[in-house]
Amino acid sequence: MKMRRNLLAAVSSLAVMSAVLLTGCGAPADEGTAIRDTGFLTLSVNPEIRIEYDEEGRVIDLTGQNDDGKNIVASYPDYIGKECDDVLNDLIVKINEAGYFVEEIDGGRKNIVLQLEPGSVVPSSTFLEDVTASTQNAVKNLNLSSGIVTIDDDDYDPAYAKNGSPSPYITLEKAKEIALAHAGVNAADAVFDDREFDHDDGTAVFELEFTAGGVEYEYNVDAVHGTILQAEHDASGSGYDDTDYGPNNDGVTDYDDTDYGPNSDGVTDYNDTDYGPNNDGVTDYDDTDYGPNNDGVTDYDDTDYGPNNDGVTDYDDTDYGPNNDGVTDYDDTDYGPNNDGVTDYDDTDYGPNNDGITDYDDDDDDGDDDDDDD
Repeated sequence: MKMRRNLLAAVSSLAVMSAVLLTGCGAPADEGTAIRDTGFLTLSVNPEIRIEYDEEGRVIDLTGQNDDGKNIVASYPDYIGKECDDVLNDLIVKINEAGYFVEEIDGGRKNIVLQLEPGSVVPSSTFLEDVTASTQNAVKNLNLSSGIVTIDDDDYDPAYAKNGSPSPYITLEKAKEIALAHAGVNAADAVFDDREFDHDDGTAVFELEFTAGGVEYEYNVDAVHGTILQAEHDASGSGYDDTDYGPNNDGVTDYDDTDYGPNSDGVTDYNDTDYGPNNDGVTDYDDTDYGPNNDGVTDYDDTDYGPNNDGVTDYDDTDYGPNNDGVTDYDDTDYGPNNDGVTDYDDTDYGPNNDGITDYDDDDDDGDDDDDDD
């Protein structure tokens, strides 16, 4: 009997130990904990490079995820054993030297995406923040304007997790954040008109359309790596309501401001009708003395016009012309340049060769008596 009790105790202990072992092996890891002893960080500009590191954050492998990434990795053989942030700095320099930051997407800068794969081991709780700061310093030292977008465990869509494997796709909210960051638009100013998750030639893509400030934007964001595959914007329909023109406009037209000109104060004085460069703001309606030499007082009695007027008009002087003597001889009707002042009314022999005697019988224009018709 005693032997049977010992045997039962041994069997029970073994069963308990087996249950503990099975539970430990089969239980899933807590959310957010590493499921491997290495980590993977992907750097994406246009070259995509996957960085594998150990528990202490030292790089053990680099893999180009596309042709551009493979070319960069091939030019950087001495990376093994270096700290992750140092390798990131070196890669940013090489990518810049290869001219990838010169290229633009829809006229905008290329963002840098740092993507920490789900389940990766992290040397410290601030690992992603530390490598991001290191990358920002590299960008600053190269005088680049690229922004940095980070993707970590919280940015993956759990709806696509299967069979205990983490989701390979980022969330829609993260894709929107990436597009807005590239466009330089605040989330509060954007209205998303369309957003779709689709596969374009085998690539999972978020297709986004949004409007901000009257400008329409369209973005295709890689749902796995978070890179921008395509971007377009259309500003042709913007600003029709903005009629506030000029270099200092604020976008709002004040229709009540009719005080125009460079020195306007925004308030129109409708009572100021004193125009011109030297106006004093008060119009003297009694001043009708116009011209450059006016003295402000109009002499209505001065009708003596002309350059040599003396201010007094002699109405009795009707002797006009350049040689007038101021006295008109009304009896002198002998006109012309050679007049002698005495008109001979009996002289009807006109013309340049007249002799003062008109021969009425002479119908021959040459002055002789020959009849030219004979």
